[in-house]
Amino acid sequence: MRLLARNGPLAGGVLTLADGLILSGPDDGRPLCRFRASSNGTFVVETLDEEAPVFVNGLPIATEEPVPLEAHGELRVGDSQFVVSAEEEAPASSLDPCPVQIRLPSAPRVILRLGFDDAVFSGDVPAASRDSRDLVTLVRAAAALSSIRGLAQFDAAIAGLLLDAVPGCRVALSAPVGDGAAVRSAWMARGQMVEPLSVDPDLLDRAARDRTAYVVDVQVDNGSRQAIAAPLMAFGRALGSVWVEAAAGVSFDEGHVRLLLVIAALTAVAREQWDEAARLLDRNEQLRAEINLEHNMVGTSRPMRQLFDRIARVARTDSTILLRGESGTGKELVARAVHRNSARADRPFIAINCAALTETLLESELFGHEKGAFTGAIGLKKGKMELAEGGTLFLDEIGELPLPLQAKLLRALQEREFERVGGTRPVRVDFRLIAATNRDLEAAARAGSFRQDLYYRLNVVSLVLPPLRERREDIPQLAEYFVRKHAPRCGRAVDGVEPEALSRLARHEWPGNVRELENVIEQALALGVSGQVTPEDLPVGLMPQRPSRQTSSLNYHETVEGTKRDLILRAFEEAEQNHAAAARLLGVHPNYLHRLVRNFDLRRR
Repeated sequence: MRLLARNGPLAGGVLTLADGLILSGPDDGRPLCRFRASSNGTFVVETLDEEAPVFVNGLPIATEEPVPLEAHGELRVGDSQFVVSAEEEAPASSLDPCPVQIRLPSAPRVILRLGFDDAVFSGDVPAASRDSRDLVTLVRAAAALSSIRGLAQFDAAIAGLLLDAVPGCRVALSAPVGDGAAVRSAWMARGQMVEPLSVDPDLLDRAARDRTAYVVDVQVDNGSRQAIAAPLMAFGRALGSVWVEAAAGVSFDEGHVRLLLVIAALTAVAREQWDEAARLLDRNEQLRAEINLEHNMVGTSRPMRQLFDRIARVARTDSTILLRGESGTGKELVARAVHRNSARADRPFIAINCAALTETLLESELFGHEKGAFTGAIGLKKGKMELAEGGTLFLDEIGELPLPLQAKLLRALQEREFERVGGTRPVRVDFRLIAATNRDLEAAARAGSFRQDLYYRLNVVSLVLPPLRERREDIPQLAEYFVRKHAPRCGRAVDGVEPEALSRLARHEWPGNVRELENVIEQALALGVSGQVTPEDLPVGLMPQRPSRQTSSLNYHETVEGTKRDLILRAFEEAEQNHAAAARLLGVHPNYLHRLVRNFDLRRR
């Protein structure tokens, strides 16, 4: 398995997992999490630091409870986001890995030169018997390449094909030109010599650069051997080189070199195509995960831990879920977390806001329409319900759904089929429904504004999201999370929130819940000038009321605010109301002073 770093300090990198591998923080080296190999060839991850939680598919994991990693899943460790990519295991090979030393006792002596173009596009045809053997070898090579199913098999397969084509005993494959001809892998037939294979890096680089194969006589510890250094040509360029060493007493001829060049070119083309396919697959995994990477749920309070536990349990089922909670509590985040941790995770997640459209548009958006169903319906359109086939349909603000559509939705949930607007044929669908509301649906059902039978159909599993004022201990962690999220977008280098600002955030009632907190942090980052979010960066609504001058206060924050006001007023008096001069006296940026004046409501004074 591999981890593709989507963003954070390791963005763009690829991490291959190994049993016992530990990820540490980039700054202090503090261990954050550890990976363990399981018996079925997959990996589990366990967190090592409660203060820096690890998230799998948007949910935090407990210290004592490792969580398995699955292909296409998402992992967040600290500030780094990863996408889990499954990598094929290398199959058993008839060859053993061969040790390599990048040096030779003496310079090799060139015996034969044969250019790639000359070998492939011109030259005399070998004798019939040799020609037949070579043709069989080429057919076998083509068949072998067509059966390779992943990059993990390629090097061993290439080595085996080359040793079948020429009388060699050991093979080394090098990296592309410009990488110092670094040996990528080396192979030998089972039971061969164990001393390291000696290769000449300069000759490998020269073979790739000149597009030419060289047969050389190599002096080794137990005598001399012949070797071929040949380019791996694909699409007109060398993708690396190959070094083939003959057994003792065996010589290479031009026919061997010609056949080796052709097979090397075939394998190089195949590998390049697989490399490109792997790059596209990795990119596809990253793009698919990009939608979800910013939808992690943050919080370590008791209400959130209970919610995470219920999400983890209900995600494994296929039950309909009704999410309840005030506006801004993160109902869509919960819906996405359920989807990403369910068996439908590789299928679509389709969301629609029932309060955002008129009844006619909502019906067409939800169920789709046939061509000519109404004015402007110039073609068939699939609805959100049909697009969610095999996946999850999320209906936000379900309490705002008009009564006629409630009846149609009820039938779709009961029969798992519906008809498009203007259609006559039923459309079968398979999806999981998650609905969300901030209304009291029981009261709406009693009042007749919401169908009671639909309410019972929706209320299979009910999850209540706590408002932010009931989990104030999560506010510092949420604030830091939003700083990391929005600071790059605002072009700011901000490393956190000042304690006084956090204290002020914790005292606010947050009627808009987490969404309001995120907006406050984003505004502070857009308007602030310092390396941290300060109290003065917060909106006026979060500023404490100015204490009366007739009463003395021992409250620390009120006293500090009063002192700041007095300093600003004194600076303006001494600067004769000149704003730039007052900023210089205070030692602050003029823009920052503008914000202080506005936040403390000092403009009239």
